[in-house]
Amino acid sequence: MKKLASTIIVFTLLTVCACSAHAPGTIPVGTWQYDLLVNGVEMGKATIQNSIEDNQYVYRFDLTMGNGTTRSQDTIVETLECKPVKLEKHTYIKQTTTEQKMDIIAQCNGHTIILIENNMKSIITLDQDYVLDGNYFLYMLIQNKFKKGLQITHNVYDPSIERESAIPVTIKLIGTETISVNSVLYKAWKIEQSIGKIKNIIVYLDEHGVVLKSSIKMLNMQLDIIRKD
Repeated sequence: MKKLASTIIVFTLLTVCACSAHAPGTIPVGTWQYDLLVNGVEMGKATIQNSIEDNQYVYRFDLTMGNGTTRSQDTIVETLECKPVKLEKHTYIKQTTTEQKMDIIAQCNGHTIILIENNMKSIITLDQDYVLDGNYFLYMLIQNKFKKGLQITHNVYDPSIERESAIPVTIKLIGTETISVNSVLYKAWKIEQSIGKIKNIIVYLDEHGVVLKSSIKMLNMQLDIIRKD
């Protein structure tokens, strides 16, 4: 689940189609485009892609902001049971007088992680079980047949946040709620999520388990992603 936001779409007098929320039965594969908003103002674009390659899930999240001055590419590889295999994060930030690049590769082998940060290699040993921020939580919702009220907690490893430990992440399936996305009504699955100390995260999934909208509130800032298609 990588983690940007959703804003409430103003419902217009265009043709509207209501879509029901059946419980997803499999991890969805495909490519989906999103708008990124900060405090309601469009600031960038995002793409989520999920595929099966060599009998593994490959989850990709690409983000572009500021006419390309900020770019990030995340790739997460998991087994079909959503066990961690590999994580890659590539970030580029251009400011007025400086440029910053960060390339991170984490190769997972149980509790041992081979971590390469800008070509500097190190070995990290975690003292806890962990997953990657890919398909794991959706996989567990599917395994539990999207039972209303279900709460799932696990430790997620993301070396761009904490390189030597995993962060507790909790999701709770609230139930279904009718929402509007680009003048289309969806009966969506509503999920509340917390990542470490960040509590105010709401995610809406369609009947296939694909993100429709998500939102994060932090202090005086709200980050939203809204699906375009």
